[in-house]
Amino acid sequence: MINKGKARPNVAALERAEDKRAFCETTPSTANCNIPAPSGQRSVADLLGTGRENAITRRELERLTNLDGRSVRLLIERERRSGTPILSDCASGYYLPATDDERAACVRSLRHRAREILTTARAIEQAEG
Repeated sequence: MINKGKARPNVAALERAEDKRAFCETTPSTANCNIPAPSGQRSVADLLGTGRENAITRRELERLTNLDGRSVRLLIERERRSGTPILSDCASGYYLPATDDERAACVRSLRHRAREILTTARAIEQAEG
């Protein structure tokens, strides 16, 4: 978790930010994300720490970006697909990889979730009724 006494230098806490404008235009697609965030941050990755021990929850990201959860998730997905390795787990939140093991664990988790979703979809397709 985050040590509240010492904020990481790359995190722009709203309490310290003078510019509290929206992080990104909130549209269904995330194509138009060029409004400055607090302290000039332009991506979710700029708000994240390195390593699972420095993970930030989705709710904290919502607070820091002034966006709702859906918009934050869309931004994270967009950054991931453009090559930024934003990792996550259910217990800790979102973070950047500190090790190859952290990256591999996240990939395993995502692939497992994908298999589970496909299994459920197949079961619904094959269900009578």
